[in-house]
Amino acid sequence: MVPVSGRRFIASSAFGCRRGISVFLQLASIIIPVYILTAILKLTPALDYISGLFEPLMKYMGLPGSSAIALITGTFVNLYAAAAIVAGLDMTSGQLTTLALILGFSHSQVMETAIIGKMKAKPYLVTPLRFIFGLLSGFLLHLLFP
Repeated sequence: MVPVSGRRFIASSAFGCRRGISVFLQLASIIIPVYILTAILKLTPALDYISGLFEPLMKYMGLPGSSAIALITGTFVNLYAAAAIVAGLDMTSGQLTTLALILGFSHSQVMETAIIGKMKAKPYLVTPLRFIFGLLSGFLLHLLFP
């Protein structure tokens, strides 16, 4: 016969495993398709075209134009999708740090704008400020550590 504390441990461990597997599957459903799409884009001229469009803005933050895809995805979707894209790009640790700082300010804007609105804050003010502060932080980081 298993003591009560042992049964609780087993039950909570089983619950934790089920939750862990569930979260893993949710993240994998985002990360794997985005990573595959990024790998395919690298084989086409599309990534070069998108990179060229954003290169002028991204150079002020010391980032390659291709990182704009990760920046846009992280800003509008979530950080996991951005991480999947970054995994498919060739970036230095300094560039990754800059991108992470920017996305720290400006991530998951769509979902978080809804949350900000529920909190009675002004989403029309907070949302653009998060994006602006993100870009400004990337610019300042590049100035301090080129």
